[in-house]
Amino acid sequence: MPLVHALTNYDCKAPDVPGFGGTPAPTVPSLDTYADWLIATAGSDPWVAIGHSMGGKIALAAAARQPPKLTALILLAASPPTPEPISDRDRAAMLDAFGNRRLARAQLARTGSLLPPAMLKVAIDDELRVAEPVWRWWLETGSCDDISAATAGIDLPVLVVAGDRDESMDPGVAPAITRRLRRAELCVIADAGHLLPLERPRAVADLIAAFV
Repeated sequence: MPLVHALTNYDCKAPDVPGFGGTPAPTVPSLDTYADWLIATAGSDPWVAIGHSMGGKIALAAAARQPPKLTALILLAASPPTPEPISDRDRAAMLDAFGNRRLARAQLARTGSLLPPAMLKVAIDDELRVAEPVWRWWLETGSCDDISAATAGIDLPVLVVAGDRDESMDPGVAPAITRRLRRAELCVIADAGHLLPLERPRAVADLIAAFV
């Protein structure tokens, strides 16, 4: 993963979220299930959670539980703790794209418009490996969940990072996340879209290094 390779001075774990990367899906996908998984995966040492897109909402759900060793959050083009603003048309298009390389390529041509062709192919291949129950759960339920009451109690340093050319996430989402968290700061990367860890790994790594 380009971002992990750019974070050479840190001990990084990049586990596949259950249902992604060819791993089995949870029996019952939910934000609670994924929060439990993330906290268990982190282990017993102090840790910082970095979540991208859907992973940002999972990181927020985990942080809301106030695990004692979690020291900070970094949210990259993150889904908000409130229902994510996805139009019915876009939601239907993403549901239809499951398992279909042609439709996945068309969908990611927008989401990953700033990626070089080789990296775009990696993103498409990754998308096609997502387990269908998780794909449908996220679009139909997880992205719509409102956990803002629970996340209001998060008292950790939080770095919110967005790209100024993100065509997948409403431009108001990142500022709204920042306002909801008492110790959050917002950084916007110029000429960057939604897939920040793939598009601009060096820029993101530099922000992470300065933050932590």
